[in-house]
Amino acid sequence: MDELKSFIERDAFAGLLGVEVLDHGDGHARARMEIKAHHLNSAGGLHGGAIFSLADVAFSVAANSRGTLALAINANVAYFKAVNSGALIAEAREVVVNRKLATYLIDVRDEAGGLIAQVQGTVYRKTTGTA
Repeated sequence: MDELKSFIERDAFAGLLGVEVLDHGDGHARARMEIKAHHLNSAGGLHGGAIFSLADVAFSVAANSRGTLALAINANVAYFKAVNSGALIAEAREVVVNRKLATYLIDVRDEAGGLIAQVQGTVYRKTTGTA
C-alpha cells in the first residue's frame, strides 16, 4: 500500500487542481475537489475538463490499487448537470478485471448526492511495473 500512496502523491496535476484522494482499496477509490474560481469555464460553470480530471484521478487510483501498473486506453464521459460551487466527489468502482484489461465506472456527484457526470474507463494492465 506504500507504493500506491507514493503513486498518488506523485500526481502533480491532481495536486494543482486541488483533488484529494479520500479512500481507496482493491478496485475502488473516492476523490474530492472543492470548486474554485480557476475551475470555472467562460460561461461561469464548472469546466468539463475539471470534472473529467477529478473522475480520472479516482479512476487511476482504483485501477492501480491492485499493485499492477494500469494505464488508461479509453474513457468516455457523460455530463448530466451543471454546477459552479461547492465540492464534488468522484467514486470509481471496478466492473471487470482480468490479466490485461480492466473496466471502471466513475460517478461524480455534488455534495447533495446529485449525479453530475459519469465516466466509463478501460485500462491496460502492464505485465511489468507497479503503481
